[in-house]
Amino acid sequence: MALADPARAKEAVTLHPDFPQRSETYIRGLTFNAIRMHLRHEASTRDLKVHTDSDAGITVQLARGLLSFSRAGAGVQARVQAPRPEWLQVLKEGLVERLGQVAPDSVDGLRWSGSDQAGKHPANFHFARVLSVTPLGRAFVRVRASVKDLSGFQDDAIHFRLVLPPEGATAVQWPTLAANGTAVWPKGDQTLHRPVYTVRMLDHATGTLDFDVFLHEGGRVTNWVHTVLPGATFGISGPVGGGIPQTARLLAYADETAFPALARILENLPCDSVGQVTLFADAGAECAYPIHFPDGISVKWHIRADGTDLADLALADHSKRPDHFLWVASEKSEVQRVRAAFKDNNGDPAQAYISAYWSRP
Repeated sequence: MALADPARAKEAVTLHPDFPQRSETYIRGLTFNAIRMHLRHEASTRDLKVHTDSDAGITVQLARGLLSFSRAGAGVQARVQAPRPEWLQVLKEGLVERLGQVAPDSVDGLRWSGSDQAGKHPANFHFARVLSVTPLGRAFVRVRASVKDLSGFQDDAIHFRLVLPPEGATAVQWPTLAANGTAVWPKGDQTLHRPVYTVRMLDHATGTLDFDVFLHEGGRVTNWVHTVLPGATFGISGPVGGGIPQTARLLAYADETAFPALARILENLPCDSVGQVTLFADAGAECAYPIHFPDGISVKWHIRADGTDLADLALADHSKRPDHFLWVASEKSEVQRVRAAFKDNNGDPAQAYISAYWSRP
């Protein structure tokens, strides 16, 4: 495996001390010029910061770290740098996924610098142990878990994937790393259930994490929390998704599935924040989950049966207050309409979080 020139590697670390985790790989079958043109296009369309751009190499900053390419013989040397091992894993998998789309023959042969991790668990996968399951209002329960390493969980990403084994499984297969650095998830009857949840409370000192589950009939996680006992082992993968918006002006629209995420965000907004939060739920659900609002945030509740359309309401309100951060989390079809209209109106992606938390059958 060809590695980058040591002097260049040392320069990269010196230039970017905020990204101490690093790994490199050699890519065959692609030219540097082709990758450079593609990365330039990505940077311009996604408003990414370009640190360096020359005939020798190009470095672009992504949400989770740095991605660099340089000339290396007949191929290209790729380097990823991140602040934490979890984000380094995300960058590796993102690069391999993109390469699989444009140069699939190059993917299997990739080998990353550093110790051989093949067969081990990914850096962003952790085992957790149930400490307690506590009712929270009428429609939620709170799970408190012990996790050995929570160092990767900060405010820049407040979500994770809950990883549950198949129901009734006795010998569970957990994810492992392939030789090319990507995570291999079990398939068939060993498929793991991996829904996304919000870290509601985090205590790094004690290694404990809380997350809240919205109870609904037939839900896989609902069935799990009704039967799981303290001491049971499960997995978490992450962190993933968005973090706490850096704003003091907020327009938020959410149904029950997003109440925990919104509650976490509202607790961390500046005390002088202003805006509006609009919540959709079944009748009486406003008493079912504790949410605390800054004084400058007004709150509107809608009972789902009254026929009010979340997407229409969000778009109409944001058109009147376009300087507010738009936060929307609900059912997939509603979210898709908001996202499409926001894009058509040339909305700034950096000033919005629009995400589907569930989908109708």
